Amino acid sequence: MKKKKYKLKKKVKVFFVLVIILVIGVLSLLLFLNNKPKENKTSKNKTSSVEPLITKIKEDSITQDFIDYVDKNYSGSIDELEKLLEDNEYNRNMWHEVTGNSYIVLNDLYNDNYSKMDNIKVLDKKENSTLTFVGDVSLADNWRIIPKYDSRGKGIKGVLSDDILNIMTTTDVMVANSEFTVSERGTAIPDKQYTFRAKPERLKIYDEMGVDLVTLANNHVYDYGRDAFLDMLDAFKEYKIPNIGAGHNKEEAEKEYYFVVNGYKIGFLSASRAEKYQLTPGATDNSEGIFLCYDPTDMINRIKEVKENSDYVVAIIHFGWEDHHELEPEQISSAREYINAGADMVVGHHAHTLQGVEMYNDKPIIYNLGNFLFNQATVETALFQVQLHNDGTMDYYMIPALQKDCFTDTAGGQLKQKIINDLNSWSQYAQIDENGKISKK
Repeated sequence: MKKKKYKLKKKVKVFFVLVIILVIGVLSLLLFLNNKPKENKTSKNKTSSVEPLITKIKEDSITQDFIDYVDKNYSGSIDELEKLLEDNEYNRNMWHEVTGNSYIVLNDLYNDNYSKMDNIKVLDKKENSTLTFVGDVSLADNWRIIPKYDSRGKGIKGVLSDDILNIMTTTDVMVANSEFTVSERGTAIPDKQYTFRAKPERLKIYDEMGVDLVTLANNHVYDYGRDAFLDMLDAFKEYKIPNIGAGHNKEEAEKEYYFVVNGYKIGFLSASRAEKYQLTPGATDNSEGIFLCYDPTDMINRIKEVKENSDYVVAIIHFGWEDHHELEPEQISSAREYINAGADMVVGHHAHTLQGVEMYNDKPIIYNLGNFLFNQATVETALFQVQLHNDGTMDYYMIPALQKDCFTDTAGGQLKQKIINDLNSWSQYAQIDENGKISKK
């Protein structure tokens, strides 16, 4: 019995020793784990999420630094982007959906590009934005509009209606064709039937009109020769009015201008093929002039280049037969080439009258807006307006108007319907409804 009791006591002691050793081991392990350096959960999560995220985003330039920049500046956006990519193929619209800025704009901000550029304006964000275009404008002292502007004593309201001014001053980007030179020097080009020249201070009128960008690639900016043309370039710079289509050399004349509208970057280009007997010089590497596009190759190349850095490209062309609703074959072929090259719309003027509209590859070609504020003639005209929505889609409208006795007003009632009917009769592959909305036919 004693031996059995001794053996039992010995077994109990061994059991307790083993339990104590086990407890000490567990406590030591817990102590070790508690003192182990903690992983950065944020860092771990980001690493595990960024790598597959980058593989889903089909952008050669995407980097983790860029992802970190977006995550830091647009809280929660990367998480939202990941959720979108769980069930959807990647597309660039996703960036705007989660940050309010396009991928192009985000890259520009990431690289601080805008501080290095003199050809861009960033606008305040709106849910929906508008771009508006008008045709030929003359503020020449030796032509029809300015004498009426002065004699009527109402400023811009002496030549434009309240309705027109409301459209022009409330749109986000207002574009007009400035068809005159600006100088008090120079001599009119010999044998040219019409030559137009304004004093530099007349450019203040563009502010009254709400104009944000003027196109200078046309057949009247060189009416008084080289000195006047150079004065004009200086005047636009002095009055801080952005302009495209003309310059001291080819690079400057072909330079684009950008607007960032509702988080999208839009590039604008201007060129001319208006003169049948060319008197306005095209800019070269070493001489002043305008951007010519009789051969569309240079314009096509510029559209491709600008599209690389833009969400949208607008090609504005001075072309067409004067005083004809019929289109030149070259208008049709070149406008389509510009769309094929990447332009998202083509807007034309020069004919001094309206011409038709085309929807080509679901993008609008406005062949000619005609006169807007140019002379005393009674002519039908229109404003072309683009509504850019938050999701990047666009709607297009023609707003009928009438220039009469050096005064332009919107058209209503039967006149409005007549202008729409006329536009429809001249248009191909496009239909304009009673509200002016353009759609594919």
